[in-house]
Amino acid sequence: MEYRKYGNTYIVRLDVGDEIMESLKKLAVDEKIKLAQINGLGGTSDFTIAIRNHVTRQYDPTDYTGRFEIANIHGNITTLNGAPYLHVHMGCGNEKGEYRGGHLVRCVIGATAEIFVTVYNGNIDRQVDDKTGLHVFKFLD
Repeated sequence: MEYRKYGNTYIVRLDVGDEIMESLKKLAVDEKIKLAQINGLGGTSDFTIAIRNHVTRQYDPTDYTGRFEIANIHGNITTLNGAPYLHVHMGCGNEKGEYRGGHLVRCVIGATAEIFVTVYNGNIDRQVDDKTGLHVFKFLD
């Protein structure tokens, strides 16, 4: 991973073998990012996405391998009990035009990824919502 900061935005380049979630969490820790929006694209050959089952309140993961173009990476960075919390979704297409998308669990870069992390002033933590079991926004300012 290599990155630079321009204004309130970090421009991140991930290389072959880098893992998106690990890299973004490291960025958040190293740069003390508490609130940000994530947008990006790239290429992968190995990733796991999950779809939430609203009845069981569990995420059902599916692993994919092959040649995939990352059409979008979108999400945010907040905190959970003061530690960085990433909520990221990703959509990918293969050479057959098949598209897969969902909650990003892990994604190993197969070519490169270009990610913009735009930081906002503020602090949003997470709290468990009793109705859904989800970690929802807890506005602190």
